[in-house]
Amino acid sequence: MIYFLAHSDWILYNSRKEISDNLIKQYDYEVNAITPDGEFKNKLDKYFSQIDLWEVDRLKFIDFRGIIKLRSILKNLNEDDILHIFTLKSGLYALFATTFYKKKFKIILSITGLGYLFSKNLFSKLIRNILRFYMVFFFKKKIDILIFQNEMDRKILTKYVNYQNKSYLIRGSGLKLSNFSLKNINEQNFEEIKIIMCCRLLKDKGINEYIELAKSFKDEKYKFFLAGSVDLGNPASYSNDEIIFLTQESNIEYLGWIDPGNELKNYDISICMSYHEGLPRIVLESLYIGLYTISNSLYGLQPIFDKNDNLKLIVNNNQNDFIEAIEDFSKNGNVEEQALRSRKKISENFSTEKILSYFVEVYQNL
Repeated sequence: MIYFLAHSDWILYNSRKEISDNLIKQYDYEVNAITPDGEFKNKLDKYFSQIDLWEVDRLKFIDFRGIIKLRSILKNLNEDDILHIFTLKSGLYALFATTFYKKKFKIILSITGLGYLFSKNLFSKLIRNILRFYMVFFFKKKIDILIFQNEMDRKILTKYVNYQNKSYLIRGSGLKLSNFSLKNINEQNFEEIKIIMCCRLLKDKGINEYIELAKSFKDEKYKFFLAGSVDLGNPASYSNDEIIFLTQESNIEYLGWIDPGNELKNYDISICMSYHEGLPRIVLESLYIGLYTISNSLYGLQPIFDKNDNLKLIVNNNQNDFIEAIEDFSKNGNVEEQALRSRKKISENFSTEKILSYFVEVYQNL
């Protein structure tokens, strides 16, 4: 049996539900989810064999009651079971939950991005240094396999914890391509340019930078939109009131949460200004649908895409370069050859079926 562990039900719903569904239907695995009860829990039911609810206070950096609850769940796993952990924070909980007993099962930790713990603020640095001893012990003694979405994260973390066991590079979480409505690349209206940022509403997603970007455009033909939901269990989240105030002040239309698969096709440009990501899912989705995409030059994107793709990478979220890229699009529009090339690249390399085959190989090699 395989257990998917995540400290947020959103993580499993957004990027792991199709992997689980296919493992069950195509490979006859039994896949259980271990996750807190949240707004996406009921939507997860049909994608997993069973859901074990894990009570944890996500606002606390480490919730000790959550550790005890997770420990009681993990004690029921058998030696043939696989615990597949998603995100570094979920891994830290598993670290503490398994510290005082010898685990019988195999553990895989997928690092989708180094996230808040490896951000540059002083609190994160302090916590990182405090936890280093425990992390080194955990990674050496408990983790059987590490999976990364980009090479830079692998270099940083394996060096930090002196990890010598197996690690894999699996780019992305897989897109179920049939869920996406494609944009007609040839239909372009230069009288109105619709620009969207779609993300969780966290400070490290670059929302402040996006607001400043929108303020710099005075021409009314440029329409800016923000889509996503707050995540009050995350210390970096905005509140709903903050988002409403900030968007109204900057003339951005706030949409709330949208289904990217059905709705992104109605926009022209997709913006990603995230500070750190393993491999940003929204960029892959936008390129497959057919939007011109402008993104902060993240490590996960650099080795995959080049100037022949429908993607403009901006170093260090430089505002002037974002402005220039948007203005260039308003003059020239999508280059059909580049848009179709990017769509083909996503289809061949980042589908659920492709990523699933890599995961199955990892499971079978344990």
